[in-house]
Amino acid sequence: MSRESEALQHAAAAFIRDRQRFGAFVGGLLRDVHAAEDVIQEVWLLLAAEVEKGTVFENQSAWCRAVAKNLILKHWRRQRNAKVVADSEVLEVFLARVDEAFAETDESGDLWERRQQALDDCVAALPEKSRRLLSLRYEGRVPVEEIARRVGQSFDGVTKALYRLRQALSDCVERKLSHP
Repeated sequence: MSRESEALQHAAAAFIRDRQRFGAFVGGLLRDVHAAEDVIQEVWLLLAAEVEKGTVFENQSAWCRAVAKNLILKHWRRQRNAKVVADSEVLEVFLARVDEAFAETDESGDLWERRQQALDDCVAALPEKSRRLLSLRYEGRVPVEEIARRVGQSFDGVTKALYRLRQALSDCVERKLSHP
């Protein structure tokens, strides 16, 4: 196996290992699953090209986040007709803060994995009706109006239920992390 091929395999393994966290970073900023997937794929292509050129990364995940930030800024700039348009400097500061938060989790080891496991445990402990609401809204990206129609509740009722579920999950995750 050639040195380039080995380096590419190593980069791919690290990219896949960090995929969930990286996907959360990109998806959380874009709030559009298709645009997020496009950014993730473009970052991978750029990373693979750099590795093939012989670039060695001290911190590959930080490099990927930096590239993703630039791609996300380009995406937001193209969305000038969107409801919310922010100043480029504000976006840069915001993205820098988000990147700092992700860098802290890189340094602290498995905090991200512990937080994800705690969330999974907390969701699993919820009643089926609550898990269904969460699944419809956050996995299926179903609008609240449609969820209300499907479950036979008012829009306000579903909105309040989702708010309470988010609060309960946040509290549950924090309790689990503070008592390992």
